[in-house]
Amino acid sequence: MADVTFDAVIVGGGNKALVTAIYLAKYGGMKVALFEERHELGGGWGSHEAAAPGFISNTHASTVRRWYFLPLYRDFPEIEEKGLKLLHNKVALGVILKEDHSCLPLYHPEEDPTGEKTFREVRRFAGERDAEKWLKAYELTRPEGGYQLAALEDLFNLPPPPGQPTPLERWLTDYMKRPDALVDRRFLNLAADQAASEFWESEGLAYFTLRVAKAVGFPTEVGDSGLEVLRSIAMSLDRCLIKGGTHTAAHACQRVLLENGGKFFTKNRVKKVLIENGAARGIVLDDGTEVRAKIVVTTVDPYQLCFDLIGPEQLENGLLRKVAHLERSLTCITWYTWALHEAADYRASDYNPDINNCQWLILGSRNMESLVQESHWRRVGKNPPDLHIVNFHHHSLADPTQAPLGKHVVGSEIHAAPAYALSEREWMEYKKQHAEGTMAEWRHYMRNMRWDNVIGYDAITPYDAARRQRNMAPAGNWNIIDRVPGQNFPYIPVPELASHRTPIKNLYATGSAWGRYNAGHTGQGYTCYKAIAEDLKLKKTWEGQPW
Repeated sequence: MADVTFDAVIVGGGNKALVTAIYLAKYGGMKVALFEERHELGGGWGSHEAAAPGFISNTHASTVRRWYFLPLYRDFPEIEEKGLKLLHNKVALGVILKEDHSCLPLYHPEEDPTGEKTFREVRRFAGERDAEKWLKAYELTRPEGGYQLAALEDLFNLPPPPGQPTPLERWLTDYMKRPDALVDRRFLNLAADQAASEFWESEGLAYFTLRVAKAVGFPTEVGDSGLEVLRSIAMSLDRCLIKGGTHTAAHACQRVLLENGGKFFTKNRVKKVLIENGAARGIVLDDGTEVRAKIVVTTVDPYQLCFDLIGPEQLENGLLRKVAHLERSLTCITWYTWALHEAADYRASDYNPDINNCQWLILGSRNMESLVQESHWRRVGKNPPDLHIVNFHHHSLADPTQAPLGKHVVGSEIHAAPAYALSEREWMEYKKQHAEGTMAEWRHYMRNMRWDNVIGYDAITPYDAARRQRNMAPAGNWNIIDRVPGQNFPYIPVPELASHRTPIKNLYATGSAWGRYNAGHTGQGYTCYKAIAEDLKLKKTWEGQPW
């Protein structure tokens, strides 16, 4: 590539990069270019045919929420026409108990707009007192309830200055003054492992909410995670999938980018940020090409940013030490995608037939101790000796395009030890053992799960994730860094970088290691544009809006 110049260059082509890019191109009026070292854009919005031909494997984000994309729906009304179409199963979230095949289906809000249907199922599953408590928690998700609106303000706004509360913290302070408040300050300081059992009388419901909290990436064995028990209800029922696979969200953004004059270059690895007189002036590619720009945005992990792209000689020792010691080994996940002849038929469908049409299904039990022990195994870098299934998601029921006609594709997830805990040979053996273990566990819950129902499967372990996405190295951590106290919002990843600005002028940073929540949403890409827009006086699409 010949030396070129742009207004803005973005290092990385993942989902956060794409969101920042389309805002800079359309509303910032900038000439934008993305440089991605892999063969395609999207990052966490990635899909391919892997389990078998014609079956879509989502390689990272799979289940999404409508609120993930709220800024795009407002500011890019053409985005759905470009391909970002959300679908949902009848049941958004559910659990089946191993002991008796009872189940709890939580219906998608469009299937149960008042919540009454789900309330009846919670009462049947967990009893009257827990059902009343669940209903109070569910009501917080409504506009007048306040919780979700405050959480969205956190997600889609820059963190407040040091010492000032976040919108969610302000809401919680006011909420806990109410006589009917479900939580208090002590409860928030608990580890979620303890909080779930304290909050619910039903062991099945406690297991369910704790498993949801674990599955979204919060180490529930550490303190200050009690709120996740509440969040598992308040932010989880709007579960959707993207028609055609998660990569179609990336394709939609690419189309918007190209229509607004942006460019992207795949298989182009960035070696360094070009820094002159303390300011970013562009990037240097692996082949030595210099790409000049007014601003540079990086979407790599904090360690790569500071030690590779910027260089330690440009930064203060205190910042380097914080970044070097970020915790990033606790939220590693193994993803399997299964190509099936027949859709799953769970024995719990005798209890409620709708459980067969569940988007995100936990195969659980009343054994809370098993979840606590699982966390401890992984904390010492070991895979638990007993299989614990996080969930299955059955996308082809809602979106038949993700599998050949009459066939089905199902995903499974389980937490695992970090990539460096096992050798390559040991991870290869783990893949086979885990497939057999999953089949045995699945067979207990299902009538029709057997190997002759399986056409093929795609296994992605933390070892694979660490090598596919350098952001996830060395642990294969899908959150990039762990959401533990001290490196969570508003300080994430470290205070000096939390607002997307860096100590280097004209250099901005974003990615999944920033912002209120992890996962494949638009938050960090959108708030990065906000920081740039404030500094460069670009168009602010959010004026007059809460975000």
